[in-house]
Amino acid sequence: MRVVIDEDIPASLTPRFRAGGHTVDHVEDIGLKGKHNGVLLAAISGSADILVTGDTNLGQQQNLKKFDLAIIVMRPPRLVVDQIIPLIPEVVSAF
Repeated sequence: MRVVIDEDIPASLTPRFRAGGHTVDHVEDIGLKGKHNGVLLAAISGSADILVTGDTNLGQQQNLKKFDLAIIVMRPPRLVVDQIIPLIPEVVSAF
């Protein structure tokens, strides 16, 4: 399974998402940092299986049904390392 971590989640946390032999890349590592959501989704749709993001508005901004991709939205109180880390095991178990 290939997982892509969105840029609103710090790249330094990417190794913490690796489990069970899944391939996990941050958008920064695959040259997609700074791309608008539609461009990012189109670029990874079909080649990645899951996008992990903190963008709670993604579903309102994009027609997600047109992308071949599962999306996991992390909802910490703030998208900061200390508040993201406790949620990672639950996200990884959803893979």
